Amino acid sequence: MSGSKGFVEKILVCVSSAPSSAGVIRYALKRAESVGAKLFAVYVETPRSLLLHEKERDGVIDNLRAAEQLGAETATLTGRNIADEIVRFARLRGITRIIAGKPGGPRLKSILLGSPIDRLVRIGGEIDIEIVRGDPAEPFQAAYRVRSREFPWSDYGTGLLFLLLATALCFLMYRYFDLSNLTMVYLLAVLVTAMECGRGPAIAVSLLSVLAFDFFFVPPRYSFTVDDAQYIVTFIVMFAVALAISHLTGLMRKQTQTARLQERQAAAMHGLSRQLAAARSVEKTLRIAVEYISEIFDSNAVVLLPEEEERLKTASGDPSLVFFKDVTRQLEIARKAFETGETTGWGTKHEPANEVLFAPIQLADLVLGVLALRPGDPERFLLPDQRYLLESLIKQVALSLEVEYLAESGIPLQRDSAGWKKVRTDSDSTLEN
Repeated sequence: MSGSKGFVEKILVCVSSAPSSAGVIRYALKRAESVGAKLFAVYVETPRSLLLHEKERDGVIDNLRAAEQLGAETATLTGRNIADEIVRFARLRGITRIIAGKPGGPRLKSILLGSPIDRLVRIGGEIDIEIVRGDPAEPFQAAYRVRSREFPWSDYGTGLLFLLLATALCFLMYRYFDLSNLTMVYLLAVLVTAMECGRGPAIAVSLLSVLAFDFFFVPPRYSFTVDDAQYIVTFIVMFAVALAISHLTGLMRKQTQTARLQERQAAAMHGLSRQLAAARSVEKTLRIAVEYISEIFDSNAVVLLPEEEERLKTASGDPSLVFFKDVTRQLEIARKAFETGETTGWGTKHEPANEVLFAPIQLADLVLGVLALRPGDPERFLLPDQRYLLESLIKQVALSLEVEYLAESGIPLQRDSAGWKKVRTDSDSTLEN
């Protein structure tokens, strides 16, 4: 098919959180290069994937970023069924071949419940489906990684408070209601904890609820021994139901948070694009960038631009909100980010313990300045899904800066040891003479 005149083959590679996904992407890249095909790297986010461990979500982001850097067009789809979303996207884009990794996990589970790969083969129709085994030994490495540093003690404390309230209510009900009714009170505490505090605290409250119910109310009271064996079944069922409630409620909570975050970010991104398009100066462009990026990532931000003698100066934003102490050291780290073109500071491979994140504003190899971000809420700063977004926004700001600088001076930019500057032309020299 690739030899037909005017025909360009299109290949889609399925990206996942599996360790072998990096190998599958490499295989797809080689296959696309060999036939001159356009490559798409696609990940499908399902409700279940929202509860993936942070390390697994990091792997997905790393794979998508690496595929894009290697020339693939990336996309993240949302749906309940991975195969259905992949095939729908493939038919919409005219994909001729889909490459996916061999499914892992227990074989019995795949036989009983099926797998996305099995369904992909069944509904693929005219699209060629190729199943390969990737090499898990060489995962793509992230450019940087930001992680939460604090354990959510407050959420667990709130969950414990709900448990204490449920226990107090059960003491009031004990003389008037059967024990089965008391279990409902504890399940309500699990539900409220899952809604307000998340999945982890809800699981902890589930276990503690069973223990509290046994200790305070099941004969003999104030002991973990059980006279009637039927209560063992009650404990097991109560714990299983509590876990199911915490899982489902936590999933709904995560979906709601994700939807709200995406809505807020989409609105802010739309506003940023509109405002940058209307900006008529470098100063206004930087002010708009600081305002919107601070809102999107719930942080305090400043933009640093180079000046003479290879120093960086604040061009927009309030530095007192970002640099609390050791300003000289912070500027040294910012300078390092400017010179290397690599994100530096908080949570990165360069200066990971620093409290501020420095992201270079660059176009290709040309670094125009540095964006400094101090997180307002370290627990939710630059989640895996947001890293891609930050890079995209910075590229957008860099493009706007280049356009505005050209509009002001009419002279293109080039990089030297002091950063970026005007390119001198023959007409400039003639005017000076």
